[in-house]
Amino acid sequence: MKTDSEEFRHILELTKSITQEYLSQNKGGNVIYLKEKIKDFLINPLWNNESLHQLKKKVIEFDNNDNEFSILWKTIEETFDLCYAQYLKNKSHIYEGKVRVYEKRLIEILIEAGKTKGQNAVFGSIIGYLLLHGSLSQTQLKELTGFSKGAISQTLKILSRTPAIKKESIEGVRENIYTFGATMADIASNIGSYKSESNELAIKFLQSKTQELEKYEDKNGHAILSKRISDMINFFDYNVKLLDKINESSFIRELKEDETRI
Repeated sequence: MKTDSEEFRHILELTKSITQEYLSQNKGGNVIYLKEKIKDFLINPLWNNESLHQLKKKVIEFDNNDNEFSILWKTIEETFDLCYAQYLKNKSHIYEGKVRVYEKRLIEILIEAGKTKGQNAVFGSIIGYLLLHGSLSQTQLKELTGFSKGAISQTLKILSRTPAIKKESIEGVRENIYTFGATMADIASNIGSYKSESNELAIKFLQSKTQELEKYEDKNGHAILSKRISDMINFFDYNVKLLDKINESSFIRELKEDETRI
């Protein structure tokens, strides 16, 4: 980069002019805010959109005073929110038909597993849906789980402190996206294990649904749900084998013998 070129110097002159004008008009203002906005303006392709420039022109023509702009902006915000709500509704986080039924059953299994470790249904539901979908917003989690916004928000705050959950802001909207990057091994440590009979029941259920699910391979959510079912079968099968080994151990046998002597 030629920092001594005429073009480079012109960019710096324009930057100086914009900054001085901003500070003057806003009685000091916030330079950090200005820098963030200018950087976004320079690199975000949205600002090259012709409709956006038309919108600004129309708003300037419409705006006569602060009160009128407040009313206008409130209506614009409502339009933003409506469009975003429609976007979320049409997104692929809602599985289709029977796939959705199987998804809900898997979530029930994870909730029950969590209860063995004292975790509530909200906690288990959020972990389950993030496991199945990978990434979801708080709004999507509320729609999927049916729990209140407050319950979802509080649980996400707790989960975001763990390395398994990654929180990122969604550009252009006032919401975050939550990503679950853990494996089934991490699920085991976070959710807890079923007792042996529950593991076996879970395996039977999952195996019985594997072939049924193949009928809906053209439906949204089929691929990832099939993969998760396979992961969960392996997980619960491991639990059964582990618990069998524990029950067969000399330590358990000694405990049982002690109980018979009491």
